[in-house]
Order: sequence, then C-alpha cells, then structure tokens
Amino acid sequence: MKATIIVEGTFTEDYQIFFNEYSERVRNFLLKNDAEIIRRQLIEKTLIGEYKPSLVMIIDFPSKKIAETIFQEQEYLDIVPLREKVFKDFRMFLVEYTLPN
Repeated sequence: MKATIIVEGTFTEDYQIFFNEYSERVRNFLLKNDAEIIRRQLIEKTLIGEYKPSLVMIIDFPSKKIAETIFQEQEYLDIVPLREKVFKDFRMFLVEYTLPN
C-alpha cells in the first residue's frame, strides 16, 4: 500500500544561497527511490492562525515502509546539513495515502 509524506518548512534568512543545490539533491534522492513528488508549493499567506511555513511539499511513496525508513538512509542524512541552511524549522508527517474523490 502506498504512503504519503507531507513536508513543511520555514526558510532561513539566507535560504536562497543553498536552495537550488538542496532542492536538486533531494529531488534526485526521492526519484531514485521511486517517490512521486505530487506538489511543492510556496505558502502565500496564513488564512487562520499565526503559524506560517514557507513551503509545503506532498510526496507519495510506493509503500509505508519506504516512507518511514527512507529518511534514515545515509544518502539523505548527508543532505541534512544543507537542509539546515535552507530551513530554520522543518517538519515531516506521515499521512494515510488516499486517492482524490
């Protein structure tokens, strides 16, 4: 059964310096592991509440096991220092995979 991960992050002040390299490395890592990037969106504004992340990303994976373990692989862990230069706050959520109605 497929699984979905939702990522949200708030950019650092100097994120643009590192964003392209980070984005390319993450995209290549995900595609190499059969992930499907569904959406990657910048947040325009918060409609309700105070919290405002900079970016939201939705990624589908071939299985829940892959979704739960892929980000523990050394290849991804090697990207984390770059991620920390892009995002001052970063969150990742595993959600139930559902098809649109």
